[in-house]
Amino acid sequence: MVRFRSKSDAPDLHTQLESMLDQVWRSEADWRLWDRLDAAVKRENLREQRAKDTDDRDVEKAA
Repeated sequence: MVRFRSKSDAPDLHTQLESMLDQVWRSEADWRLWDRLDAAVKRENLREQRAKDTDDRDVEKAA
């Protein structure tokens, strides 16, 4: 808890609410970024797996 010397030093409720909402919005933006990164990694892993499966099938057909 932050302590202030007097009531006039403390930010008003509107300023506190703005600050708290700004923090929430920044956190949500970070979460969305990490979600997009996770999705991109999963997509790349699937692409690599499909390419490997295709290569394995091509080798089996050639044999």
